[in-house]
Amino acid sequence: MLIGFFKKPEECECYIIKYVDRIWLSEIGDAEVLRTFIVKVNENSPKPLREVRLLLPFKRVENLEDVTKNCFLSPSKYYFNSPEICSTREYKIVHEVTQPDRFDSYGTINHDGIKNIKVFPSIDYSSYKEGNYSVIRLQLPPEEGLKKGECTEIRLKFQISSLLDKITTGLFPVYLIELSYFSTRYINKINQPNKNLEIKVKPVLGLAESQFKGGFDIFLYLPPGFEKVTGFNPFKEKYDVFNIAGKKTSEKRVKFLWRLRELLKQKELPENSLSGVGLDISISGALAKKYGAEEVIDTMSKKIPPGFWTKRMDTAIRLSYTAIALAVITMVLTLFFFYLNR
Repeated sequence: MLIGFFKKPEECECYIIKYVDRIWLSEIGDAEVLRTFIVKVNENSPKPLREVRLLLPFKRVENLEDVTKNCFLSPSKYYFNSPEICSTREYKIVHEVTQPDRFDSYGTINHDGIKNIKVFPSIDYSSYKEGNYSVIRLQLPPEEGLKKGECTEIRLKFQISSLLDKITTGLFPVYLIELSYFSTRYINKINQPNKNLEIKVKPVLGLAESQFKGGFDIFLYLPPGFEKVTGFNPFKEKYDVFNIAGKKTSEKRVKFLWRLRELLKQKELPENSLSGVGLDISISGALAKKYGAEEVIDTMSKKIPPGFWTKRMDTAIRLSYTAIALAVITMVLTLFFFYLNR
């Protein structure tokens, strides 16, 4: 999914202090992605941050949209601003943006224990291809960029296709999904910038588990009716009813949650060992749709060739007529011989 964060050449020192990927998977393998991240400029950085580039292992990113302005919506209008889903139970709008249409206008929020985050509701963004991969380019306002010690939150929405790989065929096929983060196997195939330009990622800022600040989390929402077959080792698994617009729906989906800090513990790696690229973290497993009795009948009927039942019905009717005729003939012959032998 995410391969790495890159800055414009010869830019500042900065790092990601909060990152959330929410991925809604469809039955045909496409996905809607809501990506939220907070980037902070190092207090000792010699230069400000003006540009960020995100590299993704997909040929095309569709319907890319900057939805950073949603930071200023109330939890009743946008579920993902709810304090209860934050580790520190904190989400607060400190200052509303006064001129949302201006490129250099911003407001401030507190999010998950991180204070005074600048939020620019209008960010210059675009996407382009780099070999077989896609790059999202973000240019931060204003012209002087994000200064040392400052941080900003960015939210993006986009679509990707062909995440499911069919591994078994038949009436009820099984699919494999794999999401790779920070994998060098992709990076080595492109014109990679200087490694010093990678934006580092801090898996968690807090110390006590009840006061975790920031963090790197990945959510995967399965299509309705789908369930895992094998693989996957999520930090948490539950049901959810919210869509990418932050609205409650009637659809009940299985939701998997991974936390980077948990994955690092499993790999026995220190949290400060993670940089933008270089540590291959793969989330993979097999999925299949859970069918009810009516769905099984419907699915089987779809597998039967057109006209199958019509031909069988015609044959059955002809056989019925033949059986009736034979029965009548048999009865007539029986009566005939009965009267003949009297």
